[in-house]
Amino acid sequence: MPRYARTILIALTASIATFAVTVYGARVSPAEAPSRGSAASPSLSASRFIMLLPDGRVEITDSFSRRVYRWDGQRWQEGDARFQSRSTSR
Repeated sequence: MPRYARTILIALTASIATFAVTVYGARVSPAEAPSRGSAASPSLSASRFIMLLPDGRVEITDSFSRRVYRWDGQRWQEGDARFQSRSTSR
């Protein structure tokens, strides 16, 4: 058998074995998928907004507070959060 034919045969055998192991792992997986019926609380990161400001500060806003941090080279320093007033005219 020529050398290139043996290389192709080895590659084909490896591909089939990989495919078989993948299918077996997907069909016989012991982990059950979580049910969609349960009302799971949203993750903590989903309820927060993190914004990188142009001057290098980081603003973290969630439903309760608004915090602004600045990196001083060794640790994060909490700075003042300047609130912008919202106009409620309708």
